[in-house]
Amino acid sequence: MTLSISTDRTWDFLGTEPDELSISVKDDRFTVDGRGHLEWDCDRFALAHILVDDRTAEVYVEAAPNDACRTSDNDEGRGPWLTPFTVTGRFVGGRPDALEVHLEGQYIEGDGPRGGAFARTDL
Repeated sequence: MTLSISTDRTWDFLGTEPDELSISVKDDRFTVDGRGHLEWDCDRFALAHILVDDRTAEVYVEAAPNDACRTSDNDEGRGPWLTPFTVTGRFVGGRPDALEVHLEGQYIEGDGPRGGAFARTDL
């Protein structure tokens, strides 16, 4: 599984843009396209964990702070920054019945079970 983060960030100072996730599946491969808010321009998203519970695969992506740039010398770095990302992966040993993706972080909003953005597709 890989996570790619775009460098094409947008400063969303009013926080009006939604956090979004979409899932596409072809054969044994899947792609998650998303965008979410990060607090600082140097922060990143990271794969937090991957679970297979019964017949549902769950992918958790969360904001990962970078303390190196979170300083008073970097006034322009404070966000929130709307940041696109892509997760690609492959099912090994067969496809599950469903794939869920959770995006979590301080500035992420949505209707997920634990807050944050959420997407699910039945396979």
